[in-house]
Amino acid sequence: NRRTASAIGVVVVLLGGSVWFYVAAKARREAFADQALTQARYTASTGNLPLASNDLQRIVQTYGSTKAGQAALITLSQVRLMQGQAERAIPDLRNGIAKGLDPEFRGPAHGLLAGALEQMGQPGEAAQEYERAADAYPYDFLKAQSLVDAGRTYWTAGDTAKAAAAFARVIKDYSKAP
Repeated sequence: NRRTASAIGVVVVLLGGSVWFYVAAKARREAFADQALTQARYTASTGNLPLASNDLQRIVQTYGSTKAGQAALITLSQVRLMQGQAERAIPDLRNGIAKGLDPEFRGPAHGLLAGALEQMGQPGEAAQEYERAADAYPYDFLKAQSLVDAGRTYWTAGDTAKAAAAFARVIKDYSKAP
């Protein structure tokens, strides 16, 4: 009985220590990622977009599964679009979306992907991404704006029926939204 109790006690202590170590390591990883993201955003704010882009890419590669890593993907895509590098933003965003982003990053990722596709002259695909952004955003005004963008880009692509449907959805679902 004593041996069994001792063995159970050791197992419980080891299991508890393992859980604590995992939780602590995850928190440290998130903190390191957040600190790196803050530094990269500061670099971008100073106007050094090439360095910020490199730093953000490194954060996405190293900490991509963390909240800060996902935020870095959004910021990196914004920087690349500001630099006229839509062709580089598109695969990063598609890869991030495919891996599965946290809900708070899905709308912005689809919206940025839509903007990049639009810059690359692909309005039909851009419109579909704007619709996905509308579905992913939690706020009505962002949903409505994304649907207006979807309608505009469907119109540009020559698909007037889908454009009209997107505009009609805005009127039907969001006419009272600010």
